[in-house]
Amino acid sequence: MNAFRWSDPYDDMTDEELDEYAARSFAKRTGTVAVSLRIAPEQLARLKREAARAGVPYQTFMKGMLEAGLSRLERRPTLRKRSRGSVSRAR
Repeated sequence: MNAFRWSDPYDDMTDEELDEYAARSFAKRTGTVAVSLRIAPEQLARLKREAARAGVPYQTFMKGMLEAGLSRLERRPTLRKRSRGSVSRAR
């Protein structure tokens, strides 16, 4: 049986090089905005449970879920909206 062997991609960097790399990476990040959101306690419990299962903080998990949902919505075909004056006919 072959055991998976993980190698650190940053292992060859000095501490200074790693610090510079991290600073450049974070400088590229887009800004964030704080929001307040009210959700049902059970929904928050489920969210935290799934985040723990994934091994990430729940707010990070929630942002990932939001991004995944938005991406999915954006990929679906757009439906043409009816104008206010149109009448639907039964066939």
